[in-house]
Amino acid sequence: MPVPLALPKSLPPAPPPAAPGGDTQLLDEAAAGPGGRVLIIGATSAELLCTALRHGCRAAQEATLPPLRPEPADVVVAPRIGSEEAAAALAACARRALAASPAGGRLALLLRPGAGAIARRLRDYGLERLRLRARAEGELLLVCRMQPAIR
Repeated sequence: MPVPLALPKSLPPAPPPAAPGGDTQLLDEAAAGPGGRVLIIGATSAELLCTALRHGCRAAQEATLPPLRPEPADVVVAPRIGSEEAAAALAACARRALAASPAGGRLALLLRPGAGAIARRLRDYGLERLRLRARAEGELLLVCRMQPAIR
């Protein structure tokens, strides 16, 4: 005779909301909003993906590594960039994803301490720096946009 399973009387408590200024701040800094398409690269959880949908973005996708052929996006977010090699791969991917954005698109990065040289190299990939801000944890918050193509 099968043993009946006991169902919990209540659900476990919900996790506390993310602290302001966490990885989700990248979406705010890049102006992700209603109707936008977001590509998240290198996130360690689905928190950014869910936050993008709460911002009203029409599409959001997540990848562990920069895809070779990314879907078109208006915003590309990368919360964990620690090396120049990783930044170069991300910049090439972002350039392909943002090329289809009518507004030029934006890239928001969270750079580990000591990775400031990466910000200077992004211009080679057609990205123009908008903001570079130090955070309390020693990280750098960098927001770029695609430079308009010269026709």
